[in-house]
Amino acid sequence: MKKLFVLGALLLAVLPSVACDQCGCGLLLGVQPHDHANNFGMHWRMRYLQGDITTPPQVSLLKHGGHGDTEPGSTSTYIETYAVVEARGQVWFGQLFSLTANFPVLSNFQSVDGIRRADITGIGDPMVLGRYVLLGSTSGPDTTRLRHRLTAGLGVKIPVGRTDVEQFGKVLDFDLQPGTGSWDGMISLEYMVRGRQWGSSLAAMGRVNGTAPGGHHMGNNATFTAEVFRIFPIKDFRLLPSAGAYVELAEVDQMNGVEDPTTGGNVLFSHLGTRLWWRNMGLSFTWQHALVNDLGSLMIPNRERFTAGIIYSFERD
Repeated sequence: MKKLFVLGALLLAVLPSVACDQCGCGLLLGVQPHDHANNFGMHWRMRYLQGDITTPPQVSLLKHGGHGDTEPGSTSTYIETYAVVEARGQVWFGQLFSLTANFPVLSNFQSVDGIRRADITGIGDPMVLGRYVLLGSTSGPDTTRLRHRLTAGLGVKIPVGRTDVEQFGKVLDFDLQPGTGSWDGMISLEYMVRGRQWGSSLAAMGRVNGTAPGGHHMGNNATFTAEVFRIFPIKDFRLLPSAGAYVELAEVDQMNGVEDPTTGGNVLFSHLGTRLWWRNMGLSFTWQHALVNDLGSLMIPNRERFTAGIIYSFERD
């Protein structure tokens, strides 16, 4: 039992969340206690953004429509938070194929110069991701030799969340809405290698976005995660600290085919996390700190990102 527990925790690598929490996107699977186990969990993530934005003479219509209340050329301090609570489950069909799905509820907030401009809660866009093991070592209780695995996935985001929420007498900006209004495709690729106690993973996920009614097209985006983790057995518990880096890349948004150069950009985060497993129950927490914000001029800089979750794994021996 304990050998199987260690094996499963080492074998499953980390899948990154999609580039923006504003979109309600994220399928962070995490390390499981058994390699091919169905599971269900509740997960939370929150992103904090803060910075000074100077309104240009020609104001963007795609992002941060609140600038319409600001005089051109003036500078305002923006604070935004994007929090998501979601139910998430994974089902395995044999040893090679699995399906993961989520159902998110979002809470988005914005203030400008200390004045609240948005504060909403609503259902986001659920997603389904199918993953297939392309190659890798076979499962088993042997943890004395090097193992590796390459997994690819395809998925879809379903436009369920609202895109027409109004507050304070106007329709909120696109990125503050709980939904995106478009059908989006996802693709993932991850490679994991591990020894007896140490492991590491490289993972990438991309999203190809559709166009929402009204002509808004959110920029296609991708994320990359590199992580190193170690397992510490403590009696009936397994502690898994990890460290690494997380990168987000996003193209510019479009409205009716016209690109908005003030959107899009790249962000580099540091990554520290820990997971604690007891039998089939797991807890996880990660903290990501933004090191580099290379963003469009109307994009608010990222500061911090947090995730947490609780998951139960239905063992399949």
